[in-house]
Amino acid sequence: MRKEDELGTLLVDRSKQRPSNENQSTSWVQTLAGSVVAPSTLSLVIFFLLLFIPITALVIGIYYHDPRYCPIEPRLSIFLIVNGSVSIGWILLIIFATILTIMTAKYPNSSALATLVIVFSGFVILLLIFLIIWLIFGSIWTFNVYYWVNYYYDARTNFYPYDYCQPEFYRFTFVYLIFSYVFMFFQCAYHCFNNKLVSTE
Repeated sequence: MRKEDELGTLLVDRSKQRPSNENQSTSWVQTLAGSVVAPSTLSLVIFFLLLFIPITALVIGIYYHDPRYCPIEPRLSIFLIVNGSVSIGWILLIIFATILTIMTAKYPNSSALATLVIVFSGFVILLLIFLIIWLIFGSIWTFNVYYWVNYYYDARTNFYPYDYCQPEFYRFTFVYLIFSYVFMFFQCAYHCFNNKLVSTE
């Protein structure tokens, strides 16, 4: 339990070792890095395991990229390709930022490491903003055709009706969206709860 709390309280512990005027100039940096890095070793492992989800979305988006697989909404494959690619980069940046934050515990006077943490954290926040906006677009494209989508086509003539969408492709996109919203909610709640605990110590 103590090891899991080390990463979450790292920035606060470092601030106690510095003069008060330096604390004021770096408080926003501590807040920035503390809000994006994985707060524990366990959560870092979870992020590694979560990589398979956007990888799967990317593969499925590429596989069903042909518009004939979903003529009712051909942009669904584009949504999965972009979301999967950006999500992979976002998770990798979180992992790298977390590793760099752990390294700053061993080298607390390294300004280069602190700068890298700030840069990686900034990119994480920018990608998160993009993912939220892109998720809204994907939700509109997916949920807007929910009541009209047709899962059947004429296999004899290989004719795809205008309201057709490949069932596994559409259902995966639907579930992927729901999972994304649930994951973002729990991640936000966990970070808020963890930061509140750290600030009260």
